[in-house]
Amino acid sequence: MPSLKEIRTKISSVKSTKRIMQAMKMIATVKYAKTQLMLNSFRPYYKSYEDIVRIVTGSIKDSNSRFLNYEDDSKKDILIVVSSDRGLCGSYNTSLFRKIERHNFSSDEMVKLYVGKKGSDYFKEEGFDAKLSILTEKNYKTVAEEISSHLLTPFLDDKIGNVYVGYNKFQSAISQIPTISKILPIQFEIEKDEESPGDILIEPGIESFVEEVLPKFFNLTISSILLEAITSEHASRTAAMDNATRNADDILRDTTLLFNKTRQANITTELMDIVNGAEAIK
Repeated sequence: MPSLKEIRTKISSVKSTKRIMQAMKMIATVKYAKTQLMLNSFRPYYKSYEDIVRIVTGSIKDSNSRFLNYEDDSKKDILIVVSSDRGLCGSYNTSLFRKIERHNFSSDEMVKLYVGKKGSDYFKEEGFDAKLSILTEKNYKTVAEEISSHLLTPFLDDKIGNVYVGYNKFQSAISQIPTISKILPIQFEIEKDEESPGDILIEPGIESFVEEVLPKFFNLTISSILLEAITSEHASRTAAMDNATRNADDILRDTTLLFNKTRQANITTELMDIVNGAEAIK
């Protein structure tokens, strides 16, 4: 049985750790509330932009743009891995990494581009870009512009084939879904109830529309994914710190009970020694 001093040290250590976890939970909660508001405002804008691009591209039959080339080939494919830079966020990273390892990609030559330090540390493979992007709710648009500018030129020059992105899609405060999406070439799922757009007049022309709108839509898609990922990270860290705080309360309760039992046992032992000594004197 541990001594009273050892139990007191453990209680003090757990209390100190609990205060740190409570502070981290408060910070993560504030960031989560902020990014969730940003995401809820961004989603309708992205959905409207996506609907316009889907309708117009669905009516384009004679464009040879690489953005709309659906043929699979043996070119080098790119996987953008969006992970966190710090830990203490539950299964946010590990569930995504398992999803990537189990996913069956069409190309055997898959090169990763890392956003976040944890992905680079886990896979330990040479990335498509040596620069490691640090993702926050303040710079996600800047990071999206860097990624799109870095990938668009080699994609349009046929140096790379498909572009995938692995990230955690935000669903709720307790649910973040590991997702792998193909973002280049641009493909849309045709809904069953969706009516045919018919003939659409595009001014000044199809090629101008493709050159101007589709690169912006690609950048907007990456921005949307990064915002989903950063919101999921804050939600996951909030839940993880909340669980850790509850576990600390359980440990404190059990350790305090052990301390009281040990102290009472020591008092009982001392009393027995006094009684036995008094009886021996008689």
